[in-house]
Amino acid sequence: MGGRLSLRDISKDFDGFKLTGLTLTVEPGEYLVLVGPTGAGKTLLLETIQGFHGLDGGEILLNEADITQLPQNQRRIAYVPQNPYFPPQNTVKEILEFGADRSSYGSESKMLDGITQMMRLNEYLDRQVVTLSGGEKRKLALARALLQQPLILLLDEPLNNLDTVSKHVLREELATIHRYLDLTVVHVTHDQTEALTLADRIAVVREGSLVTVGTVEQVYYDPVDEYAARFLGYQNMYKVSEIEHGNAYSKVTISGVTLRMSKTPSENQTKIAIHGSEIIIQRKKPKKTGDNLFRSKVIRHVTTGPTAHITVDIGVPLVLTMGRRLYKATKLRVGKMFWVQFSPNAVKPIRT
Repeated sequence: MGGRLSLRDISKDFDGFKLTGLTLTVEPGEYLVLVGPTGAGKTLLLETIQGFHGLDGGEILLNEADITQLPQNQRRIAYVPQNPYFPPQNTVKEILEFGADRSSYGSESKMLDGITQMMRLNEYLDRQVVTLSGGEKRKLALARALLQQPLILLLDEPLNNLDTVSKHVLREELATIHRYLDLTVVHVTHDQTEALTLADRIAVVREGSLVTVGTVEQVYYDPVDEYAARFLGYQNMYKVSEIEHGNAYSKVTISGVTLRMSKTPSENQTKIAIHGSEIIIQRKKPKKTGDNLFRSKVIRHVTTGPTAHITVDIGVPLVLTMGRRLYKATKLRVGKMFWVQFSPNAVKPIRT
């Protein structure tokens, strides 16, 4: 079982990258994915948890014990950087044996055999590091980290810059490791699929502060700000010009188009977001009309793999998404007229 990691009001300023009053708890065995724009302080946060940098303020706790001042080798935390380094002429076996020798916990040989088998590295043991692919090096870095028998595993963009096949294989490896070792994982990424596939919870960091944290469903249905919405695939974001508050619903106006929404925006939520997957398109006007129903014209359509993105004009451009098979069956063409509709629940208030 992994440990409970608690960050209490931590602050750090390092070469222009800042963490400011960040408070977060990662529960034992949880897989937390951390997202945020470049410069948000995500890597600095991992390095600070690991102990590479001292804090300017706040505390780091592991299982309620204060580890803020502990050296790295006493923290029971393993960090896998985005670009791991190995002596190029060493073999995989030499790298792993050296990692096992440095561990202070458990039987070295049994641990080494177990991790080698779990990571499927047996066939690589006699190969020199210089001959490994990018994906194989990432697997080796992960195995080396696991040999430390950490309570917390920190992963900095572990799948970045890998080809599609290597990325899929290593993503499956990460899921297997988490499932069988029950480690507590904090994983930094910019990749939406990566986060939605692996995360128990998602935390969004912006300018060194925590914007929102919750389960995938919670963050998806309440994206809070524009960055979180874009990360989760919201393509339709508009500035609100007018708001009319009601009891059950509120009305918002965007470029002359009025929409009904279930959640009333707060003062700092000056935009709305609508996910394309929550928009329904129909050839004929529904017999039972309802909220947010518009006659629209198709102005563009693009397919990316199994998904189609169709842009229609309802007075403002609106992008909806559907599966490729349904898209072909619908026979959408530029210039054709359709009806589109979405629920007031699909209209999310967000900050910029």
